[in-house]
Formats: sequence, C-alpha cells, structure tokens
Amino acid sequence: MRTILAFVLLVFIGLSADSCKTSSSKKGKADQPFRVMFYNVENLFDSWDDPAIEDEEFLPAAERAWDETKLSVKLNNISEVIQSLGQTGLLPDMVGFCEVENRKVLDFLLTRTTLKSLGYSIVHFDSPDKRGIDVALIYRKDRVKPLKMNKYPVIFPGDMEKPTRDILYVKAELPNKSQLHVLVNHWPSRSGGQEETEPKRMMAAKTAKRLCDSISFNDAQANILLMGDFNDYPNNKSITESLAAQGDTTVAGAKLYDLMYWQMAEGVGSHQYKGEWGFLDQFILSGSVMSGSNGLKTNFNSAKVFRPDFLVEKNEKYGNWQPKRTYGGTKYLGGYSDHLPVYIDLRMKAQ
Repeated sequence: MRTILAFVLLVFIGLSADSCKTSSSKKGKADQPFRVMFYNVENLFDSWDDPAIEDEEFLPAAERAWDETKLSVKLNNISEVIQSLGQTGLLPDMVGFCEVENRKVLDFLLTRTTLKSLGYSIVHFDSPDKRGIDVALIYRKDRVKPLKMNKYPVIFPGDMEKPTRDILYVKAELPNKSQLHVLVNHWPSRSGGQEETEPKRMMAAKTAKRLCDSISFNDAQANILLMGDFNDYPNNKSITESLAAQGDTTVAGAKLYDLMYWQMAEGVGSHQYKGEWGFLDQFILSGSVMSGSNGLKTNFNSAKVFRPDFLVEKNEKYGNWQPKRTYGGTKYLGGYSDHLPVYIDLRMKAQ
C-alpha cells in the first residue's frame, strides 16, 4: 500500500513540475517591450568648417565660439539623456535625431561618450539642407536588424532655393521577427511665418504619405512608424489633411494615427513657444500597430515626453518651465536642446 502511495505521490510531483514548466513557458511568451525615442538635439555641429554648407555660426571664430570643448559637453549631454531614459525601465532600442550636421558627430556620440558600451549603430545620409543639418537613426545592434535603408527627398516644384531635409527610411526586423517601417522626419521650419511656410510642410507631408502608401500597397498590414520634428502641431493641415493622420481610432478608414493629438489639451509638449507648450515632435503609427494585427501593438497613452528636472529651467518671462538650451541667442548656457525628447513603448507580440 505504501509503495502504491509513494508511486502516486511521485507522479503528482512530476505533473506539478510539468505544470510549472508549462506556466513558465507561457510567461516566457508574454508580449515584450520595444522602446523608440526621438530627439531634436538642436544644432549638433562639429567645430570644423565645411565649405559645402552654411555652418559658419558654429565655428571657433564665430560669435558663438563653438569649439571642441563645447561639442564634447553637447555629446555627453545627449548621452546622459538617452541613458537617463533607460533608467526609467528600458533603454531605447531606436533613437531618431534631427539637427545633426553629419555622420562624424554621430560617430563621436557613440565612441566618445558612455554610449560606446551600449552597442548602438548608425543610419545616416547627407541631406541637401543648406545649413547641413540632417536626420539620423541609431539602433541597438542586438535588438534591431536593418533590412533596407534609404532617403527620400522633399521636392518643392519651381522653388529649390531652400531645400529641406530628406526623409530617412529604415525597414527593420525586431527581436520577435516582426518588421517595422520607420520614417524619420524634419519638415520645413516656420521661419518666415506659419501660414507663409505651410505649403512646404504640406509638400513634406505628401512625400511621407506617398511613401506610406507605397509600403501599404505592398503589405496592407505593414507596421509603420513616423517620428520627427514636423514643425506643425497634430491639428495642423499638414498632419490632418496632407498626411491624413487622425487622433482617434474610431475614425473610419484612417490608415495613420497621431499619438500626440489628444495630449495637446493637457498643456504638455516637447517644445515651448512664447510660454506655450506644444507638440512639434510626434509619433504617428499605422492602423496595424494600433490594432496589434501584425506582431506589434501600442495605444494612445504609450507616447510620452521625457522631462526630468535636469532638462528644464525656469522661464522667468512666462513664469513656467522651459527646455534648458545649449545657447540663449549667442550666449552659451551649456544646456541640452530647445526641444524635449519624446518616446513610445511598443509591445512585441510573441510569435
């Protein structure tokens, strides 16, 4: 009798162990996070003259007296921001940038700062912008596998006196083997007036939309992520009409959704103008990511502004807070940028 009981007990223990293994296995297949960050780093120039571009403002002999020491401070500041975001629970798997002069400063960022031990690599192409500022992407090599990369020019018919930044395109494979199409944008500025310059941003939006439509034509369930400094807000025509991005998933037939749309009413933002916060920096996602139909999923609450205390300072004129900049006019302040970084957490569905 004791022998039979012992046998039954051993079988029960074995079944329990198998149940635990099965439970652990199921837990191992839970959705995993994938973090993307975007940061307008405000004039990340090297300190050497490039005769092909208008970089005279950021040279040692210029009024700003931009030099190797200040560049080093700037690079370490950017590194600090990226790693500080990592301390909130997850290091960014991708970081999109705008206002970088060239690949050289990105190489410096990844080799001369504490980012050098974190395994990031670079995607960058030179843009036709007269000042030489470009968009770029860095990614963690152990988490992201680029499959395609290219640049797409924004053409202003009959007016190429002030060419703008190209749109950077990267098709990437993520750790769960799903694919993500990433478009990094920096649309034409509002310098000269919002209404006067709006047609150029609408042209940039149409260029981005054509690219998104082409991607979707080949794969109706493609995961698409647009990020960047759009120099327009989520309710401006370039976003809502030319790009046709919506702020509500109940909008019938929408293909793109702007995750910053509803946050505008909350008085937060990534950039401040005359004391008012707003979102020039945005994440816009395809419907497949919002629904989770193709390996990735997110929601409207997942996009956030990263605003630790060290990135802001008191705005004496308006009585609130503002980004801590590198320069105030031509006065060196040693800060970070006139924009705050934004980030989004996607969920990678188990395959």
